Amino acid sequence: MRINPRTRRASSGHSTEIDDGFTLIELLVVLLIIGILLAIAIPTFLSVTRGANNSASESNLQTALTGAKVYFTNGGQSYTGVNLPGGPASDIQQIDTGLSFTSATSVGPHLVSFYTPTSGAAAGKYLILTAFAKGTNDCWGILDIPAQLATPIQGQSAPSTTFFVERNQAANCSAATYATTAATATSNQGFPPG
Repeated sequence: MRINPRTRRASSGHSTEIDDGFTLIELLVVLLIIGILLAIAIPTFLSVTRGANNSASESNLQTALTGAKVYFTNGGQSYTGVNLPGGPASDIQQIDTGLSFTSATSVGPHLVSFYTPTSGAAAGKYLILTAFAKGTNDCWGILDIPAQLATPIQGQSAPSTTFFVERNQAANCSAATYATTAATATSNQGFPPG
């Protein structure tokens, strides 16, 4: 039977046992490998998180648009009255979408900014919805024009639903902004690639 030299030294009572641990080079190699794996994993994780934030904003807007269409139908084919008097919240919240609506800036998940004109010939004739995607700082939006407009909004006057995204809008993702300012990327076929 063969005895391990280390075991033999320990059993013979010698106190000169040398504990062979990791060398500095071995530890540095392990740390280098871990660093390389983290350098690969972290950007991938952040990219997936950004994509998920964009998808969540798009999904929230689709849900908000569905609720707004129900409100439009129930409101006599008009968005008039969508603003609750004396507050920034919206009457759309009566339609159970699981979202919160504000006439102010959208600042995160499940908070959708809305705008519809409250006076003039265009009162209640169209609706703009926006949602902010944290991580990418993109402002996603929908312009819904259910009936012909006398004066175009965003270059549109015919009944249509336009989807848009404005990149890097950390400071202002308010639907009211897009009533006067055109978005850079728009599509009538769904959201522009994010």
